Amino acid sequence: MTASRDGTRFKRRLSYANVTATLALLFAIAGGAAYAVDKISSHEIANNSIRSIDLRNHRGVRGKDVRPNSLTGRQIEERTLATGSLARVVGRETGDCVLRLTPRNCVVATLAVSRPSSLLVITSGGQESLGGVGQASCRISIDGADEPLAVNPGETKTDNTDATATNGFARTLVSRDPVAAGQHIVGLRCKRLLGRVRIDDPTIAVIAVAAP
Repeated sequence: MTASRDGTRFKRRLSYANVTATLALLFAIAGGAAYAVDKISSHEIANNSIRSIDLRNHRGVRGKDVRPNSLTGRQIEERTLATGSLARVVGRETGDCVLRLTPRNCVVATLAVSRPSSLLVITSGGQESLGGVGQASCRISIDGADEPLAVNPGETKTDNTDATATNGFARTLVSRDPVAAGQHIVGLRCKRLLGRVRIDDPTIAVIAVAAP
């Protein structure tokens, strides 16, 4: 209730016309800056003002919206990554390898990398003496260059191995320096040191991981 100057009283009623007039006045005062929410575009948003919490779903952010090298492992689901360009894996197994006095490749794996990569090489086999005591020497080689240390399986006093019970061995190597982009040959090279020997079921596996 509101009182007039002459003492009479009247009731101010809220009507559609009152509301329309009030909204029109506010719009005029705002200088026409109000508009529908769905019309907001990038021009109306201050740079660096939108955070992840403001996004409705996970489809709004693209690679170009992310600062290079700003994401870490906690933000990435590793199972979704395509690792073909990051890591290459090759492997092979061959039959028995009778050894000579000079080294020979008992098993070889060839792989190609698109950029400098470090190599993890794992080899295995079983040394078997053939009719007497025997001993062998095996090394991993990368592009014809042998690793410094060798494994020397075998017996120097008795012959106690056969095709089903051999002197098993394994060798692992991580390349000191990344190999260059291109094709590379990795092998298990063995030679005999004593008696007549062979390497049964030599195997090799190579994992190449692209250098950062």
